[in-house]
Amino acid sequence: MYRILTEKLPVRELQRRGVCLLKLQIGGRHTGMYGRTVITFQPSGQLQELPSNNMSSGDIVGLSLSSSNSSNEDLGSGIVTKVSQSAISVAFDESQELFSLDDDSYYKLMKLANDVTYKRLKRALSNLENVNTGPTSHLVAVLFGEAELSAPYLTNEIHFVNTKLDDSQKDAVIFSLSQPEVAIVHGPPGTGKTTTVIEIIVHAVKQGKKILACAPSNIAVDNLLERLIKYKQKAIRLGHPARILPHVQKYCLDALLSNSDETKLVEDVRQDLDKSLSKLRKTKDRGEKQKLREDMKFLRKELMQREEAATREILKHADIVLSTLTSASKDGPLKLLDEGHFDLTIIDECSQVLALYIFDYF
Repeated sequence: MYRILTEKLPVRELQRRGVCLLKLQIGGRHTGMYGRTVITFQPSGQLQELPSNNMSSGDIVGLSLSSSNSSNEDLGSGIVTKVSQSAISVAFDESQELFSLDDDSYYKLMKLANDVTYKRLKRALSNLENVNTGPTSHLVAVLFGEAELSAPYLTNEIHFVNTKLDDSQKDAVIFSLSQPEVAIVHGPPGTGKTTTVIEIIVHAVKQGKKILACAPSNIAVDNLLERLIKYKQKAIRLGHPARILPHVQKYCLDALLSNSDETKLVEDVRQDLDKSLSKLRKTKDRGEKQKLREDMKFLRKELMQREEAATREILKHADIVLSTLTSASKDGPLKLLDEGHFDLTIIDECSQVLALYIFDYF
């Protein structure tokens, strides 16, 4: 339906509806995470601000030359990384050759239908169908009623860190920690389920377990992180910083990466990439262009390897990794961890969950 809408309506009407931006010019270019080319677009002429629009960080957009004719050939597609009143930045994959874009030309950005979540839902169902071996296979069998729950056991005596828990919450903590496969903490709103979940996580960390903590929404994940911080847990929040509450952004992966020991080496490579990109835009010699492209290909590979190594080390040393369920997939940083890395998954507000992608990590 979205595709039909964008194909039938004129671009001026699409801009009025906030799904298209016309007559943009390139305001800057630089190298982003994992070697992606980030291009910043800004209004042309005397305009100081972008028209009112519905574009935000994480949206997929198509790039083409600006024209009233909507059938212009696409130059590429990317992901919006930042939107302000005066500019919009888009990250393009390294496979897209966008070095020759003219700074003086006018461009159009069209918001595209985002089918990422639907593809992940479909893949999750396919993965469930094909889980045949390992500890996950027994869990799946239990969840679908094809196998019996294992007998509960608890190895250590529980000393509660939150002294304000009532008896029902304490029972829920003991119950959850003693269940080998699955446990559900159920109760009406306001009865302290998330407080109980935090206690479970803290005790699981004390037992030496690696934990993946998830929730259906960003605000629910941030709520978990806020509470865990109070207990000084080694936690990392996955997700785009723009979607994370400001006061907990320092715990997100991007912030931790920017302060890591490997950052200086990564920045050196990124600067070399930006210099090569600048030279490529200026030169008209075919031989030099080819050499610069080869250099950039090598630098991108090196940059990706260094960033992935830094990301892997940070994730491996965290006791708790927090993420929305749609981000807990092999499309993101979790792909860098070994299979079986996590011992326990915690899902807050689990009754609102559409699908799980976590089975690859146990």
